[in-house]
Amino acid sequence: MLKVATEAAEEAGKRLLKLFNGSKLSVRQKHDYPGSIVTNADEASERIILNRIRRSGIKSTISSEEAGTIDLGSREVLWAIDPLDGTLNYAKRIPHFAVSIGTLIHNKTMAGVIYNPVLDEMFTASRRGGARLNGKRIRVSRARSLRDSVLIFEWWNPEPSIPDPLDLVQGLYQFTRSIRSPGSVALNLCSVASGRFDGLVTVFRKAPAYEIAAGCLLVEEASGRVTNSSGENWERLSGSIVAGGAEIHRQLLSLLRN
Repeated sequence: MLKVATEAAEEAGKRLLKLFNGSKLSVRQKHDYPGSIVTNADEASERIILNRIRRSGIKSTISSEEAGTIDLGSREVLWAIDPLDGTLNYAKRIPHFAVSIGTLIHNKTMAGVIYNPVLDEMFTASRRGGARLNGKRIRVSRARSLRDSVLIFEWWNPEPSIPDPLDLVQGLYQFTRSIRSPGSVALNLCSVASGRFDGLVTVFRKAPAYEIAAGCLLVEEASGRVTNSSGENWERLSGSIVAGGAEIHRQLLSLLRN
């Protein structure tokens, strides 16, 4: 499954890059949340990935952001697909986007692939097999203090544990060195897994599997910690995502609880 996901992500990513550098980009509104959009590039990428999975012959179910749920003969195996993570960046011609594919067995994420076609960076992870960037092992930052940390903060929609995200980000600014909002959940998690950023908070009411499965596994397999805002297992897909090295993660959870 990891091989199929890697090949699918690479092919889809190269198609995204070709469309990104071209002129034929169409954008339309979606209705899942205010301001949500979809492009012809999302759909082209998704078709490539779905075709790859179908050709693999693996009995499974697909959960993809644009196509929804597709039954391929088994509910035990799930492909969680975001064919273009960072669609707003893409539509605004900001070169920061990715393809994300997670594979789950009995609701447990077993492998994940995130491909950044702009930098030709392939992030891969398998459960208990470690996390890699273009084949080389990666690990989270060794930062131990929020005061010296550079964090990512993204806000998609409020959730009960974080009723006022703007109040939270104000607090984060007081306790950290700097905060960024790059605009791609998948690449944000890759940035934490590879130590480029020290931690992150992404505010979700309910995090879709296709949005976070691959990236959260990458952080865990890079020796990091990932939970929701209550410190519970992220695979419950309930609430926000908090990630980082063990000490930064602990401090972020403590800040959220105060």
